[in-house]
Amino acid sequence: METRLLKKQMTAAYQYSYVRLVLNYDTLFETIGEEPVIPERIIAYCRQLNGLLKGHFSGKDVEEELLKLRGGITHEVEVLTSYTDCFQIYEYVINRLERKFMSLPETEGDDESFAKRLMGFVTDTKETAVMNGRIRQIIGQLPVRLTKQKFFSLVMEGLSVYIGSPIENLKDMMYNLRSSSMVKLPSGMEEGYKELFELLEQFRLMDYGNMTAEGFEEASEKLGLACEGLMDESGLYIMLQDIINDFCVLVFARPEAVVDVKEEELYCSMVSEILEKFIKDDYSPVEEEFFDRLTQLEGRQEAYYERYLRTELPEESDDWNKDPDYVKAVNVDRLLSGSSFVELKSRDERKETGKADKAAVVDRSYLEKTAKEYFKELEEVFSGVSRPVIRAIMAKVLSDLPVFFNSIDEIQAYIEGSLKSCLDEAEKETCKELLEELMNDENKLV
Repeated sequence: METRLLKKQMTAAYQYSYVRLVLNYDTLFETIGEEPVIPERIIAYCRQLNGLLKGHFSGKDVEEELLKLRGGITHEVEVLTSYTDCFQIYEYVINRLERKFMSLPETEGDDESFAKRLMGFVTDTKETAVMNGRIRQIIGQLPVRLTKQKFFSLVMEGLSVYIGSPIENLKDMMYNLRSSSMVKLPSGMEEGYKELFELLEQFRLMDYGNMTAEGFEEASEKLGLACEGLMDESGLYIMLQDIINDFCVLVFARPEAVVDVKEEELYCSMVSEILEKFIKDDYSPVEEEFFDRLTQLEGRQEAYYERYLRTELPEESDDWNKDPDYVKAVNVDRLLSGSSFVELKSRDERKETGKADKAAVVDRSYLEKTAKEYFKELEEVFSGVSRPVIRAIMAKVLSDLPVFFNSIDEIQAYIEGSLKSCLDEAEKETCKELLEELMNDENKLV
């Protein structure tokens, strides 16, 4: 890779990430100090980060350990995301029991007129992506009264859009479907999350058909607290990962970056000051002089990022992937992409793994084999849960698929069929209420 281009990119990336690291590290320090309860595993990751920062500033090579830390946090978030997906399934079930225990106003109109309103909502846009998004949202809230055979048939129709596409695209979709339908859960879900794991088991074994008002209230409260805790903890991990990503950029870019000595000293002194207090568990406010230095950073983040965006990498190719400088530049670009948990290329790889998969495309035979494997896994999940949970999983899967309708008439027929086939009026009214909220929220954005 051309030395001039590499230095230009690495310098802009280094300056941008250093400023972000200072700001985000200060925010993390304040958050840890202010929150009344921080999970011990978060504290442990903070200590690892602090140790690596201290090693980096003393001249040690911390790249290997830093990437291990990044991988560890990525796994933690995968676990938390799986818990969130699972609890969303049970939230679907609990929501639809609400009207059995609470007196709520009825929605307006019969099934047919309500279906027409939904169709008006779907077609009230000229943008295909917006229309498809609305269709998927509606499918995710409609009552589900499908046989397993009909459900599997609809899944096949949704997946058939991948015929002729790269196999990698279908693999990504199957990963998402397996994750959201409780088919494939990451290893270590119980480790460190015993209370959440036990709560998930309680919801799996719950008798929703004979639930009492007291049981409903208790389940709703537990579900709400679990989801709130998951959101808070995920937020802390994302904050940590963003700091680690900028730290990775510093490590990758430093050899080629050309930075003014005084500028680097400013950033280094600020991180070191926070680090010193962090290591001592001293969460008292920093000195006033620190805030004076903080004001010097105003506008730099935006300016450096604009400068970084003006650098363009050569288009990826087999030859470029053999160049370690190019691989490093690609990783820096991924780290600054805004996706906190993006996968990085190996610094030592000479050829991309899975190259055959990326070149191959999906045919009917491959699709049927892939779907058959997934359906078998779903059957196993279905055998261990109650009917309301099966319906919730079906709704989630159908709403995650690419839109599988071939015409507006098919969409309308599906909506009308879903409403008419649901004989549980309490559930149907709740579905209508949620769909009303969906339409109202969308209209507010227009």
